Amino acid sequence: MATIFNFIPKSNQGPLYRQLAQYFRDEIEADRLMTGERLPSIRTLIRDLKISRTTVENAYELLIDEGYVQNLPSRGYLVAAYHPVRQEKASLPGPARESTRTVRYDFSNSYVDMDAFDAALWHRSLNRVLRDPSSLAGYGDPQGEERLREALARYSYEARGVVCSKEQIIVGAGLQPLLLTVLPLLPVRERRIGFEAPGFPQAEEMARLMGWEAVLFDPAEPRGHWPDVLMISPTNPYKGRSLSKQERNNLIVATQLERVYLFEDDYNGEFRYLHRPVPALHSFGNREQILYIGSFSRILLPSLRISYLVLPDKLLPAYHRAAGLFNQTSSTVEQLALADYIEGGHLTRHVKKLRKRYLEKSSLLQASLREVFGSKARIVRFESGLHLHIALQYDGTAEALADKALRQGVRVMPVRSGKKKKAPEFLLSFAGIAGGDILEGVRRLRQSLEE
Repeated sequence: MATIFNFIPKSNQGPLYRQLAQYFRDEIEADRLMTGERLPSIRTLIRDLKISRTTVENAYELLIDEGYVQNLPSRGYLVAAYHPVRQEKASLPGPARESTRTVRYDFSNSYVDMDAFDAALWHRSLNRVLRDPSSLAGYGDPQGEERLREALARYSYEARGVVCSKEQIIVGAGLQPLLLTVLPLLPVRERRIGFEAPGFPQAEEMARLMGWEAVLFDPAEPRGHWPDVLMISPTNPYKGRSLSKQERNNLIVATQLERVYLFEDDYNGEFRYLHRPVPALHSFGNREQILYIGSFSRILLPSLRISYLVLPDKLLPAYHRAAGLFNQTSSTVEQLALADYIEGGHLTRHVKKLRKRYLEKSSLLQASLREVFGSKARIVRFESGLHLHIALQYDGTAEALADKALRQGVRVMPVRSGKKKKAPEFLLSFAGIAGGDILEGVRRLRQSLEE
């Protein structure tokens, strides 16, 4: 078993769990910890380092998510056979080959605030499931575990105003497998799908691989030649704002007139700071034309690969005819643990806590930008989601400036656009970065752009 000899916490290096995770990461990358080697148990680290259980659990959870460590039943935590260097999730086009660069201040959307997540509650839900051996047998229900679908039907109504039954819900490990399952079921005249500008690169590429033409559309222009299928995120993270009232009305009318099928990707719909969260479009439009998609990667953990889709009743017969072709892509154990977590009221309380914490971090990031950049920074949008959409008065493209910042250890997300902008624009996520790092991260961002 590996022994910790030289882990020394530092007061100015961010949360303790991240320091501990970095220690193990460095040891593994330097081959001082070898593949298959057993890491100290949680109890051992608590005793030897005099730190809390939550700190150790969060550190190990982060290492598991990144692929450095695996947790095997009856064997404990082991160094994984494959441990990639952390890299940005490919949600927007950005600088190539980022993974070889050390990131000190990460304003990307690859992480969540682990300090806000009570890992002990999640482990209790997991343990309750694991005490039932029957939950480990088989491949699971292709549609998703019935207990989870029941919990999701209640939660989606209480949190987002989505009215549905458990029979309408399909569970999968993310947006991609859900699209693979559902897109072929749509009775449309032509295989064209529209994405709100500036687009959704991952979903666009997935559609193209399935033989669909991906185009951009403007929800403010209902007279345009909209395709029969549209994908919309009401709190579009690439746009940094929610849909306007007129845009929402345009989409709702289009569904009521049965002009389109609408995929509503409710990405971060729970997080809105200036007003109460707006109910989902599904609660206003023609539900037989709207396919609602929800996920938990930003509410709980990115490593929890559980998303769900609410299918209109009229498409259920076609789905059931094809369901036997698909195995469930999401872990049965995690599905049942999530059902237990929701049933216990923990998810509702967790979201409430996150809203408060993310509002504070959003305000801190705004204040830091004003202090450090002054008139060189303009906040475009900040009312919802986990990002600020900003414009910076610097020469060069957003991609080139983001690459320049990355070389100095600061990761930001360039916003792509089909038209020339007066100033390059970026998304800065405040979700994963520690509150104590925000001001210094903004300072380092300006230094990197001016060097």
